[in-house]
Amino acid sequence: MELGESISADQYKTVHCDRHGDQREAFVCDHLLHGTGQGFFPGEDPRNPYPDAWCSRCEQIRSTYARADGEWNEKSEALLKVRLVCGDCYEEIKLRNVLGTEGTFPVQ
Repeated sequence: MELGESISADQYKTVHCDRHGDQREAFVCDHLLHGTGQGFFPGEDPRNPYPDAWCSRCEQIRSTYARADGEWNEKSEALLKVRLVCGDCYEEIKLRNVLGTEGTFPVQ
């Protein structure tokens, strides 16, 4: 799956996490997976409790190289590493990285 891609609720898959067992899959950038205080920008997918997410650095990449409508494209996606995590890990990653200023940036 690519960042920003939307799928229906019945298409979500599960992943087995060594810490949390079988959970709904989620995708984050590599910076979020390994970082703290990186910023947290979730994609817009109201049906997904764990929308694809990326950090402030990747948000700069998205906004610099995005299509005219602000969406990710091949060039912007090639500049980041997307990692598969479980939903519970996603929540932990989110808590570690949210800065509270993310809403000041337009996210597509």
